[in-house]
Amino acid sequence: MSIPSDAIRGKRLLALDYGDARIGVAVCDELHIVVSTRPVINNDATMWDVLLRRLADDRIDVVIVGVPRKLDDTSSPIIERILAFIAELKQRTVRPVFDVDEAFTTQRARELMISSGTSKKRRSAKGTKDQVAAAIILQDVIDESR
Repeated sequence: MSIPSDAIRGKRLLALDYGDARIGVAVCDELHIVVSTRPVINNDATMWDVLLRRLADDRIDVVIVGVPRKLDDTSSPIIERILAFIAELKQRTVRPVFDVDEAFTTQRARELMISSGTSKKRRSAKGTKDQVAAAIILQDVIDESR
């Protein structure tokens, strides 16, 4: 889904890279100048409390969730879990929630970390790729809206 630019203009955005173990998080300011990562959210029994508190603490206006669409538009178990997560998120918040194609963001995150000189130890740390992937999702949305 392409997000209409007027739906995000002047709003604080949060992007999520959903995973079965962890959820990568990135945010940006109202002017969409700075994209910052936040600590990953463990996908466990505390996930909803932590996520909803993060939305409030960061004064988020719009939530964006990456969905790894397949080229042939078929579904997969992870896509179904992400869509179920989005449906529940829409029930738990009044904020607009958009889904965007995030195919290959984890691969792009890995390549970006390598090209920027991130150490192998840091790249392999749990959650690092998830954080960078969320930042890539958010930056892609911002770039597309300009």
